[in-house]
Amino acid sequence: MRVRARLTTATAGLATALAMVASLSGCMTVHGETAVVPAASEEEAQEALERYVEISNEALGDLDPELNSTAETGPLGAIRAASLTMLDEADPAYEFPELEVSDTQFHIPQQAGWPKFFVADTQTTQTPDNRWLIVFTRNSIDEDWRASYLSVMPTEGGPALAEDEDGYLEDLPVGEDTNTGVGVEPGAVGQAYVDYVQSGEGPFVGGDYTSGELTAREEANSDPRYATDYQDQVPEGAEFAPVAMRTQDGGALVFFSTTRFEKQTMAEGQQLVVDPLVEVLLEGEARTSQTLEWLGMHASVVSEGENGQVDILHRSIGVVGATGQ
Repeated sequence: MRVRARLTTATAGLATALAMVASLSGCMTVHGETAVVPAASEEEAQEALERYVEISNEALGDLDPELNSTAETGPLGAIRAASLTMLDEADPAYEFPELEVSDTQFHIPQQAGWPKFFVADTQTTQTPDNRWLIVFTRNSIDEDWRASYLSVMPTEGGPALAEDEDGYLEDLPVGEDTNTGVGVEPGAVGQAYVDYVQSGEGPFVGGDYTSGELTAREEANSDPRYATDYQDQVPEGAEFAPVAMRTQDGGALVFFSTTRFEKQTMAEGQQLVVDPLVEVLLEGEARTSQTLEWLGMHASVVSEGENGQVDILHRSIGVVGATGQ
């Protein structure tokens, strides 16, 4: 189900922003454990976005990762927490631009059990030439909605999303042994991408985050001053689970996350320079090498059919850990 909203300023009163009353949706009665109900009401989705804008502006303004954790979770929350921690220590005068959103469309699925999610497709002041797709999730009726994935799309928006017979977003399962009819099952896209960047083989469309990533890694190892080793994996933890939904052409839009460990070892006689921001997270002493832990969140489209391809539309990455040797 889609609903348009215009939000020009964050609303006050966080205590009432997500107040639960029985009249909002059927999930207030059955709590959503077994019955298939809308993941959120239209009003609740709008309130969740308003709450996100308000808390995000305050947390980013104060460079406060603890406050930000009340509005973000998953890969988005982990990347932002590390970023705010680094900036607060190394560049405390840094200022994020104020966030305002407008022309918002909400895509809400009908779901049973937990966690539940919905998607906000919105125009923002931070990237006025693009739209944002924000995935909101929560694990119980007692939790506030928090943003777990955020992807930047062209002004015309991302792929057209399919709706069920009731007009709600058609979500897709991301567990094991699924059969959604797309080239790579939604829950396996993250591992498929890890295999691809390690081997150079896989059903991925060429682009900045696929063939471009392979080229960047080759170039990194063409410099005689240092050698770079990469290790990629799918992060553990339910908060990093992928989120998937059907597109109108029969494919799938899949949000997923990956971790990249990047070890840079200097050649004999070369000096290792640690970035001041990275130094905030650094464990150990970086004498001859440093290992950076990058966390990435991706938005991808998987086409329909056995030979369907994966096209990564957007990726955001950030350093979330560092070790010196």
